[in-house]
Amino acid sequence: MLPTTRKNLRGKKEEIGAEYPMAIAMALKEEFGGSRQSIKKLSRWTGASERTVQNWLGAVRGPSGPHLVTLAKHSPAVHFAYLSMTGRVDGPASDINASVALLREALDLLTACRFS
Repeated sequence: MLPTTRKNLRGKKEEIGAEYPMAIAMALKEEFGGSRQSIKKLSRWTGASERTVQNWLGAVRGPSGPHLVTLAKHSPAVHFAYLSMTGRVDGPASDINASVALLREALDLLTACRFS
């Protein structure tokens, strides 16, 4: 008999895969709570069924790609949760710091021109 050479494609879940539903659920609950109105609102935004939204809030499952993009567009908490899972939380902060530095430079130039 020949040895089997198939690969096991379904190995252990990656760490990010295990924490993903919980991170999104915590972000949604933080911003919207778990009320009936919030479930309906999230369902309207994403086009997902109310049962699916309940699964997101209960951390049973996480939203799929298009649903995640829509949630991140409407919810800063979900956007931040997604960025923190990718390790890119400091990205927007550095942009803000650069913008503040540019604004300070512009103000210095404007005040220097005004008093000259």
